[in-house]
Amino acid sequence: MTSRGSSRRVSASADDARAARIGAWLVIALLIPRVVRMFYPEVWVEDDFYLESAWFVSVGMRPYLDFVHPHMPLLEWIAGCYLKLFGTSHLSIEILNEAAIFTASILTYSLARRAAGRPTAIVASILYAYSSLVFRYHAYERESFIAPLIILGAIVTLDDTIPALSQAAILAAIFFAACAIKLTPVLPFAVMLAFIAVVHRRIAGAVVSGAVFALALAAFSALLYRLYGDEFIFQTFVFHFLKGRDTAGSIATYPRLILDVLAPLFVLGCWRVYAERALSRGVILVLAIVAAEYAFYGVLSPTAWGHNYLEALPFIAIVAGIGATALVRAIEDLVAGEQAPHRWKLLAGGVAMIAVFLIWITPIVNENWLHGAVYGFGFVPRAEISQLADALRAVSKPGEDVIAPSFVCFEAGRRELIRYPETYGVYREAKAQYDRDGFFAARRRLGGADFFQLISDTRHFWTEPMRDAIAGGKVSAVISDSPIQLLPLVLVPEDFLSSNGFRVILTTDHFTLWSRTPPSAPNQ
Repeated sequence: MTSRGSSRRVSASADDARAARIGAWLVIALLIPRVVRMFYPEVWVEDDFYLESAWFVSVGMRPYLDFVHPHMPLLEWIAGCYLKLFGTSHLSIEILNEAAIFTASILTYSLARRAAGRPTAIVASILYAYSSLVFRYHAYERESFIAPLIILGAIVTLDDTIPALSQAAILAAIFFAACAIKLTPVLPFAVMLAFIAVVHRRIAGAVVSGAVFALALAAFSALLYRLYGDEFIFQTFVFHFLKGRDTAGSIATYPRLILDVLAPLFVLGCWRVYAERALSRGVILVLAIVAAEYAFYGVLSPTAWGHNYLEALPFIAIVAGIGATALVRAIEDLVAGEQAPHRWKLLAGGVAMIAVFLIWITPIVNENWLHGAVYGFGFVPRAEISQLADALRAVSKPGEDVIAPSFVCFEAGRRELIRYPETYGVYREAKAQYDRDGFFAARRRLGGADFFQLISDTRHFWTEPMRDAIAGGKVSAVISDSPIQLLPLVLVPEDFLSSNGFRVILTTDHFTLWSRTPPSAPNQ
């Protein structure tokens, strides 16, 4: 008995040591893409106004009142404090964003291990960490911070060893934090409450969790209303229904433009779950969350903005991990000499399907390769941004308004005259119709309109103030948008600038800085 017990202890110790080594190597493997992305010489510029929003809060400006902000403000409060402590730059904010992505990678492993075992967990976490969509949204994207909270909620949901009331309170706290950043996590939260009620048979716990969450969010909203008034209500809750929609193409198939290798592996994973009847509780929850996210973003509130799918990406990666693991096992069996016909069929069929997807259905060269970017790695040189920011600081003073792209204003620490021009005109028109005619009339006129056409139709709300500011001497520096940007909007005619006393101070590969004043020593 002593010999057998000793052997078991030695075996357990060896297993623990092996697991520790695997864990250490996995952490390194998940850190590598985050470090590589931060030191890659180009950035992907998209949703850059939210960079500026975080900086605005750090210098005391108010969301909703001093700039348009169609989301809850918790992330801006946190990021604003972070920027005060560590300084304002792309690298600084990127460290915060990459830390959130790394956390999501680790949590993806934890959830996948509970749902489908360690091999799948390793593959799933790597698929997520090395996804082109994650590389694309490397700088600062609110869904990057929401994803780890949703995964953590799923882990808590699966753990039926937690007392029911404790589980209810923890879930409510997690999703209150998530919805204080963006409201859409209420969808996976509803899925998890249904899971708790049906699978764990904790109906009272699900009801309590939902009630605590609702009360917390209502109390937070009351605080925000007290701080910011009606603008908070309109921009956060009402504006979504009045800002139009993307009417071009079939939004239902939009994921094919952003998921590349994850898509065929996801399909293969679904097939393996069906064929092997591998519907564990964890797999059921993961699939339900993917279905709910797609139902919202693909059908109920269709959008063609890739960042929205960052919420579902870890769960897609877990199912894709099941498919990839099946291929890896087939290869291992064949290498070991196990020549079972079904292994050859699985491997050949899987490879063929991946090839068809990556060539045709979900091409590897997709939206994440725009403007010369490779696999989401960006298209605007960091050096060019730094050069523009230095020059902009030299020709403007702290506290002055300038006309320049948001990402340049953020790096330079200068205020943009018209904040969030992509949304500003649409917001002004929606607010005017809402105040004049009420919600339902405004919804009928604006809700089904094309979002990009609305931007064009309402551009006078920001082009006229820009022209007046230039002609009236209220701005000393102008950088027009460039075709390198995904949605170039602010294009000030050069002859208008020249006739108002502006001259070219700096020309880079993609941008031109105009100023009324000669450059001086940089203002910090």
